[in-house]
Amino acid sequence: MRPNLLFLLILFFCNLSYAQGLKVLIKEKKKGKRLILIAENKTPDTLNVFLMVNAEGYRRSASKPVIKNIPPLSETPMITLIELDNVESFYTFDLVVNEKEHNLQFSYDEPERDIERVVQGKLIIFSADGCTKCERLSQKLNENRIQHRIFNIQKDAVLYGQFMSFIERKLTEETKIRFPVIWYRDDVIFGYNDLEDLVLRLKD
Repeated sequence: MRPNLLFLLILFFCNLSYAQGLKVLIKEKKKGKRLILIAENKTPDTLNVFLMVNAEGYRRSASKPVIKNIPPLSETPMITLIELDNVESFYTFDLVVNEKEHNLQFSYDEPERDIERVVQGKLIIFSADGCTKCERLSQKLNENRIQHRIFNIQKDAVLYGQFMSFIERKLTEETKIRFPVIWYRDDVIFGYNDLEDLVLRLKD
């Protein structure tokens, strides 16, 4: 009996930890060629949600980042993906959840004013948790005494959303958003293959 009881206790605590960690679910609602992604807040608190969709076979609007406050125990439509004709469609997404009271001081309602103040005349790197290329780039820039600022989107999701809105004119249907996302002068660079070549470019 004791082994069975121990197994049940372990199972109970595993389920409890899973339930506590599950804050927001992303669900689909299909209407013809339209696919609506909906965020469901499973908690009794208002949550600030950042959603970045990486889509293939959908209209360009699918690449826009979305940031919304999701009321407690409710569902909120986040983005509508519209399929292109005669093209295979699929998507992945990045989801960052912040408690509203810990939100950043930057206002998403006025993205251009805030983001221009942040990026003006600076080299900015947007990174993500587990991005080794981001860490290597920042370390290399430090070694070469190249001044830069680095923002982790898991910590600064609102600012990253403002940045993506700010550079929207530079995005095309072929754009692949890869990390690190680098703002340099009046240009944006998505990821890199050769670190040395990139650092030489950023030295100019």
